[in-house]
Amino acid sequence: MFGNTLMLYDEGSFGRHSCRADRKNKGTRSKRKNNRWKAADGEFRCTHCKQMVFTATAMGTVHRNHCPHCLHSVHVDTKPGNRASTCQSRMIPVGLTIKHNGFDKYGKARCGDVMLVHHCSGCGAVNINRIAGDVSCDRIIDVFEGSLSMDHAQKATIETKGIIPTAFNSDLLEPIFSYLLNG
Repeated sequence: MFGNTLMLYDEGSFGRHSCRADRKNKGTRSKRKNNRWKAADGEFRCTHCKQMVFTATAMGTVHRNHCPHCLHSVHVDTKPGNRASTCQSRMIPVGLTIKHNGFDKYGKARCGDVMLVHHCSGCGAVNINRIAGDVSCDRIIDVFEGSLSMDHAQKATIETKGIIPTAFNSDLLEPIFSYLLNG
């Protein structure tokens, strides 16, 4: 008994986290959080072309947020997979880039996955998303061709984020088309 309050603790446990009431509340909060993640990583309907999009880890991505049919996305992440964005606006595919995986022992840059560059129609944010294995090569080529006519203001916005669009860097074209031919 502490003052006029009765504190219930489990045997062998110390501190406020050992109180039975705290443990009960914490459990319901974490269940709610897990349900939010399950709902965010499941199937969804594309906001642009209205087709159903299904997720599968075999396609190369765990947190899928772009449509394989039209490549449009929804601004759901502030960091990959966290589903914490409050914007929720449509993201338009504006270009392609290569994810850089550091440097090899000779100082040469290692090229990684082909990535989609998305521009948010709501807040103007620029994000990159890994291309899933079920995306049509024709759609990827359409995005690439569209990026050739990108205006300078949009190009500058993308480059301030440290993203180099493939249309403006011929060194990145070979990995893109190698991926399309062999992927």
